[in-house]
Amino acid sequence: MNSPQNTLRERKKAQARAHVLETAHALFHRKSFDATTVESICREASISKRTFFRYFSDKESLVFGQREERLATFVEFLAEHERVENPFDALRTATRVFGARYNSKKKRLLAQQRVVLSSPALLARERAIDGDWERAIAQAFSSRSGHSPEDDLWARVLAGAIMGVVRSTVTYWFERKCEDDLTRLGLDALDYLERGFPQRAHARE
Repeated sequence: MNSPQNTLRERKKAQARAHVLETAHALFHRKSFDATTVESICREASISKRTFFRYFSDKESLVFGQREERLATFVEFLAEHERVENPFDALRTATRVFGARYNSKKKRLLAQQRVVLSSPALLARERAIDGDWERAIAQAFSSRSGHSPEDDLWARVLAGAIMGVVRSTVTYWFERKCEDDLTRLGLDALDYLERGFPQRAHARE
């Protein structure tokens, strides 16, 4: 059990980290991500570079924070649902969980996406992160049948298709200023993928 002193320390650390994030994103929107240096962030936030690197591994972590934790959470989710016979059923459950989280943070996510689109370095990092997710998904589904991802074409194709659906759906959501329900969009997109696009789907009534 955490002592009151430890709890206070963690709360202060979280507040300091949030202050750096807020300061950095204000600079990103004012000057662009690429034109903003770690030094200028530290100056504006009144912290030392040593303190900055205590909270963040690099400047890109200010935009893609907790990416490892989110991926680990998703991998754990897939492992917990590995006995679900139809992988799309597990993915629909994940869509409801993650879609609700994204819907609740859409204003911040839309602002973050504007920063990403303004920077070639961030776009490259985003593609690399997508690759990490695709490999993790392939690993999760290939392990169900005792195969390795390298030898399981089915798992690799499914993982690639899923990430394609995720990218297309989220891009559509952002382009429409996050006004739609992301969960509903994600579920519709999974329906299209599972049916194999036999013909153009009719719009929902």
